[in-house]
Amino acid sequence: MSEITTISTQGTYRAQVTRLNLILDEHLRLIQESVTDKHARDARKSIKQARKDIDELKAQVGRMHRSIGMLHTIIRERSTTETELVDVLLTMKTAETLILRGAFDEASLQLERLVEHLLVNSAALNPFIFYEFWMGVEARWDIGSEYGQLLVRIENTGSRMLPGFNVKAPVPPNWRSTPPSQAITALAPGESFDLAYNITPSAMAAIRDVGAPGSLQERLSIQTGYNLSQDGLTVDCRIENKTGETMTEVLITPWIPPGWKTNTWPFIRTLEPNQLEFVTISLELAK
Repeated sequence: MSEITTISTQGTYRAQVTRLNLILDEHLRLIQESVTDKHARDARKSIKQARKDIDELKAQVGRMHRSIGMLHTIIRERSTTETELVDVLLTMKTAETLILRGAFDEASLQLERLVEHLLVNSAALNPFIFYEFWMGVEARWDIGSEYGQLLVRIENTGSRMLPGFNVKAPVPPNWRSTPPSQAITALAPGESFDLAYNITPSAMAAIRDVGAPGSLQERLSIQTGYNLSQDGLTVDCRIENKTGETMTEVLITPWIPPGWKTNTWPFIRTLEPNQLEFVTISLELAK
């Protein structure tokens, strides 16, 4: 009887140990999966944060490059006093020290403040480089007419006064505009000013073809917005097929303000009748 009890007890013990091992194995598996998942989550989080940091760094460096480009333009295009040159050199030295410490944003701020200081009495400088504003451009054509109207609106999107300046009609070379240019008054933040030009295409321009220059086609309505900020210049285009035909391989080439450039143009493979497309182009300062 005692032997039978011992055998039964040992069997029960082995069963309990086996069950405990199975439970431990399951917990170990769950822990390993949790650790693996956590590492994956942490890795994804780190990658996401790294990408965010890189984007911020690119924006800061872009602002700094733009400020340096503006300083170079100011010194090149207008007479600069000895005191102003000393200010430029001292600010560049301060910015260099900040850059070596990785403080790109603060370096950009130092340079931007210097640019603002030097802009006093510099109204003749290119406004598309030195100020913050939005400009909208749209061409309108009478049916069957070779003459059109170009509507331009400028809005001060900055936090300081936008000085008055002349706006030459944003049309391709060899086009005629009446008047050739117009002046806008100084605009306080949030204020806007509307301009209108009568435009005549060059003899070689075919405004009814998809290949018409810039944003001045008749069959393809393109409204273009130029957003100039401290981060640079972007061009937003609203494209609409105004015909009853499908358009293919449409290259969008809007007018580019002086002082800026782009290496690529948006390309729309297919544009159905009455279809709308929106594209954005980021421009770079021309060297």
